[in-house]
Amino acid sequence: MGRRYYIELSMKDRALVSYFPGLEIKDDPHADWVEDVLVPMLEPIARRRSKKIQGTPITFWFGARKTARSPSEIFLFMTPPYPGTLIEQAIAKALKPLVDGKVNAGREPLPEGVYPCLQIFRGNLIRFYSTFEGHEGFFIGTICWKDNAPTGTLLSVAEDSDLLKVPAPLDEMYMFLAEARISDVSNGEECRRFQQALIPVARETV
Repeated sequence: MGRRYYIELSMKDRALVSYFPGLEIKDDPHADWVEDVLVPMLEPIARRRSKKIQGTPITFWFGARKTARSPSEIFLFMTPPYPGTLIEQAIAKALKPLVDGKVNAGREPLPEGVYPCLQIFRGNLIRFYSTFEGHEGFFIGTICWKDNAPTGTLLSVAEDSDLLKVPAPLDEMYMFLAEARISDVSNGEECRRFQQALIPVARETV
């Protein structure tokens, strides 16, 4: 029987922002930008042995919004906002191949309407799912191509789905799903310090 895990995050945080037109998924109506594009780019970083990378919960949030050059672009927010030169340069190098992207374009508070999608921590690449008020079950956030532009969407996952069950022991995992629980009282720094203090990557659900 698998277990489910969750990680506490906070919207009260600043982030390092990049944005992209999402052209990599333009010709595939079934493409999932997070899984098909972002995950393969970040996978080598998760596998790096650097103590700095291994010991920092690097979380990615996404949204889609209008820019001066397009009716909609993918915005990728990374917390912490000042992860250190090593991590910042590694992420910039990983994302550089994305077509017409603006990598590490600035820092700003996390806006409303963004969703946590991935985290790199302790050698794992964790994809998030969430619950939403008024909706039953869980949802995985992603970006698809719709109406000639990238659009954020939520993919429904049943509460009893095997996708949400993490086989034990967790130490042998590399990539798995964890629930993102957004804290209304803690800020981003507090959530990161709490997570770094735990022995496992994430807390097991009751």
